[in-house]
Amino acid sequence: MLDSPPGRLLRHPVALNWYPKIQAQQSKGVARTHDSAVKHEGKLEDRHLAFMDIDAIWFELQHFKNERSWYNLNLDRNCILRLLSPTNNQWYKLFIPPEELEFTQFDRVRRWEEIAVVLLKKYIDRYDKHKKQEWESDFYEYHELREDDPNFVSEYHLLIDESQATIVEKLRELKDKIESGTFNGWEFGNLHAIWFGQHLYQPLLHFKSDSVDVSPVSLNEGEKEFVADLHTFYDGNPSFFEGRELYLLRNMSRGRGIGFFEAGNFYPDFLLWLLTDDRQYVTFVDPKGIRNLEGPDDPKILFYRTIKELEARLGDPNVILNSFIISNTPFQQVRWWTEDLSKDEFTKCHVLFQKEDRAT
Repeated sequence: MLDSPPGRLLRHPVALNWYPKIQAQQSKGVARTHDSAVKHEGKLEDRHLAFMDIDAIWFELQHFKNERSWYNLNLDRNCILRLLSPTNNQWYKLFIPPEELEFTQFDRVRRWEEIAVVLLKKYIDRYDKHKKQEWESDFYEYHELREDDPNFVSEYHLLIDESQATIVEKLRELKDKIESGTFNGWEFGNLHAIWFGQHLYQPLLHFKSDSVDVSPVSLNEGEKEFVADLHTFYDGNPSFFEGRELYLLRNMSRGRGIGFFEAGNFYPDFLLWLLTDDRQYVTFVDPKGIRNLEGPDDPKILFYRTIKELEARLGDPNVILNSFIISNTPFQQVRWWTEDLSKDEFTKCHVLFQKEDRAT
């Protein structure tokens, strides 16, 4: 039942931080009424629900459900009140200034309805992914990576403004290098073709230019830096890799790559293999900004635990699964998490900071 939150959602509740919304209002001239450095956790109570337009909330959720094509999801109107009821609200955490939950003027009701809709959308999305994962979990199994795997890119398609004759000529030079086997890295302005011998195909592209559109999409800045850092570490530590093999593969997005419903439909950017003796260490790596994640209980953060549960279900002692997030958001900017997590605790959660942790 939709209004009976699975145990996993109770252990790792949906989180909504309303402070950025209020800070955005303040930037438009709304008076400051709280200390944004202190995060207060609140709940919707019966006094809030009494004034809400439940029908409007239900119609908004129906629209959301239809957009996602969740036609097999039964969204009963009465389950909205049951989910938001104070007796059944352990499935979410709401970070909001306490005065925002006080009934000082009637337009507050519209904000409470907006909060309820955002919370319920997050919950329904998480609930749907949980049910899919629950069904799919019995079908997980290991497969050898084959040459026809969709993650292998055999060609790039580039759309270039016809006025960019110099770029076209340079890209022809790059194509000739690749076809002749002489490619070992290339760049022209903000266009980069990256060579890393341990990546399972060459090249990886990083094009930061409005004049060139690339398909499949090129690496973003954080992904590019991760590949460069890994390349530097590999070249600088030959003794570590003696008797070990390292391989990297960029993971495509949904429809082609490897994704995990149980982690919020998470498609980590890279698969990294370290082979030693008879063991394979398979690590999913995702360079990303974490400022807008839900917090310590975000499914992408908790994937470092989820992947170990999957490892246990698959039951092959010679395959070790891990997951890491490489944050290109500096630690100092993860402001509202710092009360709960120190930098060492981030590390324990397999979150490394791309700048600060580069030396490690």
